[in-house]
Amino acid sequence: MGSDNKSSSKPTEASDKRPLLFTVNRFFLKAKYSFYSALVFFLFANPETSHILQRILGRVVTFVTPSGALTIQGIFINTALFFFTMLGLMLLPSE
Repeated sequence: MGSDNKSSSKPTEASDKRPLLFTVNRFFLKAKYSFYSALVFFLFANPETSHILQRILGRVVTFVTPSGALTIQGIFINTALFFFTMLGLMLLPSE
C-alpha cells in the first residue's frame, strides 16, 4: 500500500531547480518592467515634459493652462503617450 508512493515522493534534482529558476526569471522580468514603468511615469509626470509638449503641439491642442496645470486634453494625451510607450517597451525582446 505505502510502497506505491515512494517513487513519486522524492522529485529528481533537475525538476527541483527548474521551477525555482523559472520563478526567479519571472521575478526579474517583472522587476525590470516595474523599473521601466517608474522611469516612464517619472518622464510623463514631470511638469517640464508637459511644457515641452505644449511648445511642440501647442498649436493643435492646449496641454497646460497659464497657471501651469494640465488641461483635460493634456491629461488624456499624456495617458495615451504613457500607454503607447509602455506597450512599446513590453513588445521589446525580454532577453
